[in-house]
Amino acid sequence: MKYKRSLFGAAFLLAGVAHAEVLEVTGEFPAPHREASFLTSLSIDRFSGQDGGTLQIALERALQGSGFELLGGRAGRDTAEGSMSGGVSAGVDERPFNKKEKRCTSKDGNGKCTKEEEVEVTCRRRIIDVNADIRIVRNTDGQILYSVPKPFREEVSWCPGGSPGRTAEEVVSSAIREIAYSVRADIVPELRTYKIRVRESTKGLSKDFAKRFKELVKLTKRDPRGACAGWQAMQAEAAGHPSLLFNLGLCSEQAGDFEAALATYRDAAQAGASEGREGAERAARLIAGREDARERARRKQG
Repeated sequence: MKYKRSLFGAAFLLAGVAHAEVLEVTGEFPAPHREASFLTSLSIDRFSGQDGGTLQIALERALQGSGFELLGGRAGRDTAEGSMSGGVSAGVDERPFNKKEKRCTSKDGNGKCTKEEEVEVTCRRRIIDVNADIRIVRNTDGQILYSVPKPFREEVSWCPGGSPGRTAEEVVSSAIREIAYSVRADIVPELRTYKIRVRESTKGLSKDFAKRFKELVKLTKRDPRGACAGWQAMQAEAAGHPSLLFNLGLCSEQAGDFEAALATYRDAAQAGASEGREGAERAARLIAGREDARERARRKQG
């Protein structure tokens, strides 16, 4: 099960950055389930099912350091702003099946295979399903803020001489941990430091202007602020160029001015920079993340 967030095309963020000019940005992205993320305290109640206790403990561990005040026992259920509950079930289906494989049926005196034939062998196939249902209720008014199914499935097969790699118990335990951390990803905002590649295309620029632009691209390696100041100064000469607009949007994003980044990325997209659309989406989420952080701080003070 994959539970980590994928922000705006991981390939765009990471591909080629090892040798390309990039700007590094730090920002907070909002939790997908924003109302649940506003809770200040949370009790993790009992989960039904044979593995319910294991999931409960996994959730407690996954949410440590998340910003939620985790409360336990009866006092926790009585005083926490929100309560998490649900159930989990696991099933293991393992059975034999037959398949044909090429096997050596004759060897010479040196042990070298001289004849291969298709023979029928008995193998085994194992399917493991883990299904969890998790919900969060705001205790002050009973409103359900989060209700999400979390399915997991693994299918493996092996033949004589092979093995499944992990026991069924190990697979179930791993699945429960993954489910717990996927819940964290759903309800906890993410502070991330990431790298975005600057736009280098100088198509449509004069030879002299293109040379200056490329020098600023190289400058990002040792002086990002200087490169941004240089691009800012070039606006009068190349207003509306997609690469200049995109890089200025990226400079605003790095500086934490997400509103300016959003507007500039949109202009870049209209001018023909396809990266501008992803930048605008990212900037909008950064704006939402900052607003959510303010709302959480306000609620904690209140």
